[in-house]
Amino acid sequence: MRKESQEKLDNNSSKNIVIVGNGFDMSLGLKSSYQHFIEYIKYRKRFSGDNELYNYNRLFLRKYEGFHLNWSDFESLYEETVRKINNRSHKNEEPQDIFDISSINDSIKKLEEDFQEYLSYEYPKWVQHKTIEIGSSGFKRFTEPINPFFIKMIEDENTFFINFNYTNTIEDLCESVLYDNSMPGSSIKVKNAKDRVFHIHGSLDEENILFGGGFTDSEDINNIHYSQSLINDKLFRIKENELLNSTRKKIMSIIDLDKKDANNNLYIIGHSLKGSDFPFLSRIIKKASKVYIFYYGDDYILKMEEILREFGSSLAEKIVLVPFLEILLHDKLIVSSYKEYETISSFLPNRFPKEDILSELSLTRHHFSFRNINELRINPSNVEKVLQIVKNLQINQNTFKISRIYIEETIESADFNKLSNSKEFLKLLKWVSKVIFFNTEINTNFLNQVLANGSNLIYIRMEHCTLLNDIDDSYTDISVCESLKRLEITDCFFSSALSDSKDIFYIGSDAPNNIENLTILGNTDLVIDKGVLEQSKNLIELNIALTTRNVYQEEIHLKDLEILQIDHTSGFVPNITVGNNIKEIVIIGYSEELLKLSSIMKNNEGSVGFPKLRLLHLKNPDVMNLCKNVIVDVILDVFSKDTQFIVDKDIKSINEYYLENKEPFNEELIDNNILLKLKDLFQEISNLADLSTIEEILEDTSAKLQKIIQTNKQADNEQKDGYDINQNIEYDSGRKPVTNNFSTYTTIDRFLFDYKMGSKTTRDELLNVLQQQKKPEIVSGIYYDIFNEIDREIINSIVDVRDLKHQYFAKSLNKIINDFSEKWFVSKYELKLSAIQYDSTNDIPNIGRIIESKDYDKYKAKHPEMNPFKYSQNIKHFWQKELDEKVVWINNEVKHETSLNHLSELLEEMQDNNLIEDANPIDIDEEYSVKQ
Repeated sequence: MRKESQEKLDNNSSKNIVIVGNGFDMSLGLKSSYQHFIEYIKYRKRFSGDNELYNYNRLFLRKYEGFHLNWSDFESLYEETVRKINNRSHKNEEPQDIFDISSINDSIKKLEEDFQEYLSYEYPKWVQHKTIEIGSSGFKRFTEPINPFFIKMIEDENTFFINFNYTNTIEDLCESVLYDNSMPGSSIKVKNAKDRVFHIHGSLDEENILFGGGFTDSEDINNIHYSQSLINDKLFRIKENELLNSTRKKIMSIIDLDKKDANNNLYIIGHSLKGSDFPFLSRIIKKASKVYIFYYGDDYILKMEEILREFGSSLAEKIVLVPFLEILLHDKLIVSSYKEYETISSFLPNRFPKEDILSELSLTRHHFSFRNINELRINPSNVEKVLQIVKNLQINQNTFKISRIYIEETIESADFNKLSNSKEFLKLLKWVSKVIFFNTEINTNFLNQVLANGSNLIYIRMEHCTLLNDIDDSYTDISVCESLKRLEITDCFFSSALSDSKDIFYIGSDAPNNIENLTILGNTDLVIDKGVLEQSKNLIELNIALTTRNVYQEEIHLKDLEILQIDHTSGFVPNITVGNNIKEIVIIGYSEELLKLSSIMKNNEGSVGFPKLRLLHLKNPDVMNLCKNVIVDVILDVFSKDTQFIVDKDIKSINEYYLENKEPFNEELIDNNILLKLKDLFQEISNLADLSTIEEILEDTSAKLQKIIQTNKQADNEQKDGYDINQNIEYDSGRKPVTNNFSTYTTIDRFLFDYKMGSKTTRDELLNVLQQQKKPEIVSGIYYDIFNEIDREIINSIVDVRDLKHQYFAKSLNKIINDFSEKWFVSKYELKLSAIQYDSTNDIPNIGRIIESKDYDKYKAKHPEMNPFKYSQNIKHFWQKELDEKVVWINNEVKHETSLNHLSELLEEMQDNNLIEDANPIDIDEEYSVKQ
């Protein structure tokens, strides 16, 4: 390096250090890989098999033959062999070991000679193929354009290349970039640039190619005790070679590892970061201000693993991953600047960082980033480039990998026509499974093309879009796409470009379709024809909100639907009913005071009852705010512990609903055999086909049941009136209160009422029972509070006691929910919905919506160390803990109650009607059994 250059360098503390490995030469098309070398030896020496290759040089180990090795693998192989020999004996030098060490060293020497011969043959051939002479200057120019990134590197006087290769490919690039025979002094620029290239392991020109290991830089050098083991250590070899030693000193002077304020950016291009070079490189990596690792495919994973294994995660912040750039641009550019790249970056799997040095980012169709595209995101700025990419993907037979297309922002009709008229794009559609239109205009002709060509299309979503037609066509048939299973159209409207065209666009189904999930929300002048619903033989989920009058006025019965969400907010309500498979019904903005379930739930032919219903949810109703405003006039599975009613903020399980609005029942007071018979009866009724007979039986049974209920209510009112007048109830502190209506309450209710009536010993008795039943402290604590409240409250009847108990348990449940919500910043509403459904036998109900409701920013403000993934995990873990340790016990304490005699009478009525077999009569006066 010239003196003036060194002085300039010393005054500039900011440098670019470029590490160049064999991947660089291979990218230029030079056959310099370990595999190419082995094939050359086989051919040159006329070896017919692996044994001959191994006998020729034992470093061509048989166990690796046939694998894709690189030079770092060979070096690791050499080091492994030397270590094994040294590990045989740590004390005495055995003659066989000494012979093996000498043999390995001879093999290294022979490899160096053979590789010198191979490169002497291969490199000139490559030069002749890739370059042309520039007149009689003695300089060369590449026949293909050089990537602007590498031009910048070569032109920058503060960029230095540490070349681990043996060829002059970088020097050749310097000639091509800097020499101009019309510019005086350009040859000096070439020379100065070449002075910034350092061949650390020798070169073909100097005939000092160096192979070997890296023991002196590693920690296990103390285990290398045979004297000849380090002869082929790279640092050892460099020190004994004057030229290589001088080169290393220059390198160390440039990078200046001891300088505290050094500002070196490190670029690692084509080097695997493995093998004997890594200990040396790790010192440079550690001191660098920023480390740019150029990777190919997914080899960045191995490179990052090496660095993290060596330095830990502390170094990760300064690492920038860059997809390997084509050095020579073999074909027409798809991308010629970073600005152009940004138009398609959203769907490229390999992302380029936004750095000044990449401002002229250049990519041809051959770049590996274009090979693994699995989606397209089309917007007004990239239509031409997308079509170019699609065309090239088909040339390379990679279009089958694309499964999703997103069309975003407003695309002009002319651009849609380009897509529709592109044979390559239409051919691509047959591989696509999902098409999403968002906030864009949609040409109706293009939509028809998507449906007609989408032989594997499963999902179409249109959101905030405008459908435009430039031909007289106001209808599209979705049944032409037989694979389509999910269709969502939200907040879209139709606008015709033709003055005499119809004002409404219809999406219909001329033949049966396979749609399973249909969403129609808030569209204007865009109508999903009722044929879509009637012809949907597999429809299981419907979400619908209309803004257009006179749509679906005739009843449409969806017999197989499982989930229905219907919006009444606009006042335009479709006339839709669901059949016996329904699981969830969500109604938004309901305007009436009452809701009869029969208005929306109707039996399919040959079926009775709705045993699968698990949720009825009225969101933001105009008038209704209580579950009691729901009129249950259809047959539901009242034994289910999962079915929930939600009206505005009022949440009730089906059992709670019947407790408040029908005659309650309590599983603790009922023989399990009776419950099983009732469940079997319900199932049998659901399977009967003769509806008239069933309705007759049910009407008769219901009338008799209502008579029993009315009698019981009257007796209860008489009892309460008696308490209100003079509390004239016969009472014995050692016995239960005497009343004919106590059968409707639990044993614990009677304990609490006995305590109110003066039997103070019942307090200890109840607490002992709770302890024997191993009830948790939270339950015992609530009862302790209830006893204290009874001492203060005016309690007139056992009804008041039961109400008080329910209030306290509800208050405790709300406190658990509120405390958890405030601690973890999640929705109280979603927690409550989860809590009332949990019974310890299933997974956490509603956990997905709980986690979706989280406010990570607020939580992180109090817990800055928490990452979002761990945050979600903790929410799930600790909510499960609350459910198991508290909530499930509270739920069990307030199970819904009914009297044994009522069920007995009801079963007798059913037995009289021959609906069930004879049941054993129930003695109303016998002791109540409490299920432990």
